[in-house]
Amino acid sequence: MIKSNSDHWSPAPLASERDLDGAAAAAGVSPAELLVAIRSIQEHPGRPLAKDGQAEQLMRERDRALQWAHELLEELTELRMVVRDIETESAVAPLLARRSVSPKRLMAPGPTLEELDLILQAALRAPDHGNLQPWRVLEFRADQRADLADLFEQEKLRRDPLASKADLERARAHATLAPVLLGFVVSPKARTKVPVREQWLAAGAALCNLLNAAHQLGFGAIMLSGERCFDPVLSDQLGLTPDEFLAGFISLGRIAQEPPKRRHAMPAEVWSCWLPRESRAIRT
Repeated sequence: MIKSNSDHWSPAPLASERDLDGAAAAAGVSPAELLVAIRSIQEHPGRPLAKDGQAEQLMRERDRALQWAHELLEELTELRMVVRDIETESAVAPLLARRSVSPKRLMAPGPTLEELDLILQAALRAPDHGNLQPWRVLEFRADQRADLADLFEQEKLRRDPLASKADLERARAHATLAPVLLGFVVSPKARTKVPVREQWLAAGAALCNLLNAAHQLGFGAIMLSGERCFDPVLSDQLGLTPDEFLAGFISLGRIAQEPPKRRHAMPAEVWSCWLPRESRAIRT
């Protein structure tokens, strides 16, 4: 133990001084002697380095720090849950935001050939029992639209020989209005183990992927059918076989005007849990 002017040296000055020289001067010893004393105390853990009451204060501060750390951990856990929920919703946000956009709300440019190829790749990734691709698309390019408009007008007159000039103009506009126009054809494959109804489902899934891919690329899209899709003459003029079906016409383009808001059904309207008949009988 280092002796100073008093018989016993006390480490208390260490608590009030911020440097070794100041502490040594306050203790009445040289810096070297103070270092020796510090090393001696470190070798004997039973000797206190803090004056009376300081240890209790340090313990209280430690408890407060631990409490703060615990609260922070709880907040971080809650934050991680919120972030996880946001990430989950973000993953399906494009699907929740997709809307059908009528041709009159679309403007040029439509998808390029490269973008159209990518859209069709997405359609080909849809569920397809047997990998039959029971569908195909017809592209009506700009230089073909006038001829297609003629066919639409003729089909309208077959249905309604007394159609007005305005009705005929609307029929023609269905062929010319969209920046990009596709015909969606369902082509069920015969002599296969896959039922026709499942092939229709596969075609519908492909159509869904097609529309969603267009949406993801920033385009508006819609498929319209109508009575012309059931006209055998028009189907033959478009090159369909007797076993194929003209499901509708897909319009693609940039969105010039957002579609009006609409009510969306809630999951509970289409979601139910099956119960065996015995369980249903007991409940009733």
